[in-house]
Amino acid sequence: MSSLPLRLKLRHIAVVVEIAKLGTLQKAAESLSVSQSAVSKALAEIEAIIGTPLFERTPSGMRPNQFGETLVRHGYLIASDVQRAETDLAALLSGDVGNLAIGIFSPLTWWRALSECVWDFRTKSPRVRLTVREEPMEALLENLDQDLIDIVIGRLASGYGSDQYQLDHLRNDAPLFLAREGHPLIQQRVELAELLGFPWVLPAQPNIVRQQLEFAVQNMGLQFGSDVLSAQVSPLVFRLASQSNTLVLSSQCAAEELCALYALQPVACDLPLHMGPLVAITRRDKPLSPAASIFLEDLKRASA
Repeated sequence: MSSLPLRLKLRHIAVVVEIAKLGTLQKAAESLSVSQSAVSKALAEIEAIIGTPLFERTPSGMRPNQFGETLVRHGYLIASDVQRAETDLAALLSGDVGNLAIGIFSPLTWWRALSECVWDFRTKSPRVRLTVREEPMEALLENLDQDLIDIVIGRLASGYGSDQYQLDHLRNDAPLFLAREGHPLIQQRVELAELLGFPWVLPAQPNIVRQQLEFAVQNMGLQFGSDVLSAQVSPLVFRLASQSNTLVLSSQCAAEELCALYALQPVACDLPLHMGPLVAITRRDKPLSPAASIFLEDLKRASA
């Protein structure tokens, strides 16, 4: 095992990752555009180097054992590092000075401070190739783990990933309902029970804030509204709210922009809900690139 850094080749890593992903030697060979015998030989070589089998043969295909899973996990990181090196070299050859990939939790795309920070970074660092991805948190964290994203901007449950992620606090946030201008609930402070008489748009389950809301209604001895549309925040649902008495659950950080875009107003209701703060998430085991460090510091200043 002590000779692993000297004897392990990138083709070994590629073979193990493809077998784990596709489940058979044949499919791995087709993906890598090599013969099945070449894949078998590479797998035998790496198992000899490590000193143990890496896969279990099952009726549904080849499945990595605990040794294989460990190598696959590191293999993804090695492959992404090589890909990142290739991209960085290509950027330098073309006159650029690096790359930066940012992942944004989809509901935060209406947060004005974030868009302003992205624009400022593009203005100050025009030679950095910037990529922005807008996805659910699960997908963003998976990309962060695979080193496909440098920084994730979103929310995490308290204590989640504290051993593997570095969290930089950006700002506190809170949930609220938005309604059209002229809605019966606007211009007065109301109780949660009064909201039940109107249609709602809520995030689909499982969702922590929605669960809190359902429990709060039940604890008040009230019936949770049946007229609930489960949907992710999008222009469609905000247009729906602007054209009807529908209430849309949103957050403080996005409210200003949404109200301006869709002629909405926040409903003055103290919701017994907790929403985690907005944080910038990076990996503890990998130093930030100069571009990522600059963007993160700019974002923290803009959030403050």
